[in-house]
Amino acid sequence: MELFASLFGGLGLFFLGIKAVGSGLQAMAGPRLRGAMRLATRGPVSAAGTGLLLGALTQSSNAVTFIATSLYTAGLLPLARALPALAWANAGTAGLVLLATIDLRLAVLWLFGLVGFASYFGIDHGGRLRPLLGALAGLGLLFLGLATIKAGAAPLRDLPMVRELLAFSGQALTPPFLVGVVVTIVAQSSSTVSILAITLASLGLLGFEQTVMVVYGASLGSGLSVLLLSGNLSGSARQLAWFQTLFKVIGTVLFLGLFVLEQRGIPLVLWLTEHLAERLPERIGWLFLIFQVVTALFLAPLGRPMRALLERLSPATPAEALGRPRFLYDQALDHPPSALDLVEREQAGLAARLPGLLAPVLDGTPATPPVATQLAAAASVEQATKTFLAELLARDPDRGTLDRAVLLENRNELLAALRETIGDFAIAAAGPSQAPVATRVLQLSEALHLLLLQLEDVGSRGDSEDLAMLRELSADRSEMMDQLRRRVSTTEALTPEDQSLLFRVTTLFERAVWLIRRQTLLLGEATV
Repeated sequence: MELFASLFGGLGLFFLGIKAVGSGLQAMAGPRLRGAMRLATRGPVSAAGTGLLLGALTQSSNAVTFIATSLYTAGLLPLARALPALAWANAGTAGLVLLATIDLRLAVLWLFGLVGFASYFGIDHGGRLRPLLGALAGLGLLFLGLATIKAGAAPLRDLPMVRELLAFSGQALTPPFLVGVVVTIVAQSSSTVSILAITLASLGLLGFEQTVMVVYGASLGSGLSVLLLSGNLSGSARQLAWFQTLFKVIGTVLFLGLFVLEQRGIPLVLWLTEHLAERLPERIGWLFLIFQVVTALFLAPLGRPMRALLERLSPATPAEALGRPRFLYDQALDHPPSALDLVEREQAGLAARLPGLLAPVLDGTPATPPVATQLAAAASVEQATKTFLAELLARDPDRGTLDRAVLLENRNELLAALRETIGDFAIAAAGPSQAPVATRVLQLSEALHLLLLQLEDVGSRGDSEDLAMLRELSADRSEMMDQLRRRVSTTEALTPEDQSLLFRVTTLFERAVWLIRRQTLLLGEATV
């Protein structure tokens, strides 16, 4: 019973340590994790460095995959930049595996002492060092767990049942490989399973080649686990998960092939690890790193065909196409006046989408795509435009460019507010209602549709006479809406639902008209 308690407790400490290290490092990096992903834009060397950094910080290629996916789906990180960073993030996760091969018993005691004293006496700079202290405590727990497992599992070698099992299995390689796959799918970390395999190998419970098979199986299991975790994603949002899976599958097939060649007397990977380190744990640590680095180098020249394959495996949905900017691209930032012209064209396109939100109310037919999809797509383009303008402003433009960029930022914010208001109006107006409220709602929808068409026309052509007309049409309508509400409420017997609907649509109509007028004022400033 004591033996199993040591194993169980050691595993518990190990898993607590793994979780604490990842949580502490991610919290320490904070928002800079996303910023680091966006830095992978200058070429393969920059992408490799960024990926290594993120892999070392998170110690989870799965975490980096989903960080990159969120940036990619938001339009902040093109696929061509994300793939090399994601490939090299796998190499960054090897840091913990290499560290686990060193005997750090004294270092663990120093770590716990440092963290304990700093936490108890409040030496954490007002909480700013708390994530770092948490990561160090997690590292101590991790190695304490490994030491507990080693101490508890040592007597296993002398048990008759274990001896018979080892004798029966001999040097079989398939079972360790399958164990590596299955356990990694459950644990969702190939580095975690590899560290456990190193611990068992150091106790003599696994041979060197069997440990190699566990590492290869863990890599394959890691790829399968990220694909399973991305099951709720669709379209292009799943492409990076597919890339991570293909990375692991290709790496596993490649290294299994090298293993077969080495079994036939050709010195390759295992021969290299023997010259890099003498002890088995260090050899496995180097093997884990070599696996990630060689696979990344192997895939480096295959960027274009890999992107084509990903688009075939998980093609973008029609709704996603709506959420991508039509005119913005990074190279345009090198010429600010042209970049701002492209922003104006993108914003004109956003204004042109607004009338279509009211089509279901006016026609009585379902919108295609649905209104919610259109709203989400427009929000994505607005965010991309906002980011584009922020990057332009970060380049310290001249005064004229600065003023124009700030004006376009304000217009972008107003477009977002107007899109939200029109969306709320369309959803409310499409609800069930009785006459005369239904008639009034239709009239307000037609009036708002006309104003939006006029705004679209002004935004695309910039005619001063049309701008003046729209400014007059979008004058304050609050008094008119108050009169409408009072007249309908006093002359008609309305249900509570219709009264609530009337109040909501008139309020949204007022807000939409006010926002349209604000847009006309900003459009007027642009033409001065």
